[in-house]
Amino acid sequence: MAETEADGDTKDVKPVEYRVLQGPLFKKPGRDPTSQKVIKLNRKVGTKVQSTGRTWQGPAGGLWLELVGDKPGWLLVEGPGFNQPGPLLEEVRSGDEEPVVLYALSPIDDSKFCDICLRPSQTVKQAKHWLALRLPGLKVESIIVAKEKPSEKTHGQGLRNFPANWILEDEVRIRDTPFKDGDELVFFYMGDAAQDVAEAQARVAPEG
Repeated sequence: MAETEADGDTKDVKPVEYRVLQGPLFKKPGRDPTSQKVIKLNRKVGTKVQSTGRTWQGPAGGLWLELVGDKPGWLLVEGPGFNQPGPLLEEVRSGDEEPVVLYALSPIDDSKFCDICLRPSQTVKQAKHWLALRLPGLKVESIIVAKEKPSEKTHGQGLRNFPANWILEDEVRIRDTPFKDGDELVFFYMGDAAQDVAEAQARVAPEG
């Protein structure tokens, strides 16, 4: 039986704030977290949602939080079954540094494909993991993050004429990079991104 706080004593439960890390979000409308009805919500990455502090863990392991407000419901924090790997929300803790939200362009066609929310204490390596999470198939070891974009087209070009001191090492913290809230997370992909993504999609595609 799934563990749940939804039906327990709520005297000591305090409201908790969560930050949106990726989308879409998944909501079970109403007060019953066991409901099978799920709707998608679009919320900007980096924005916050208010919860009652109550959580519920479903039978498949998904963690849900109860929303505060006039429209009751439960939001998925993280869990399987929604084709959305990684956490969708994270708890905002007292004393946390204000994060920055950076956007990323696809290494395949230069279109915007995601926003990434990073705390100043997080590292370039963690930013790379987010890129690989948001575009499944990308290999973390093939991603190179740069301080800024050169004048010519960034993606699909080699690094032959690229200044070495523009490359950010994995252990560099976001606070020590030039990136500010709303900036582009500039990166190169040292491989065939289209092929890597296509192979990843083929691995998860149903047979028949």
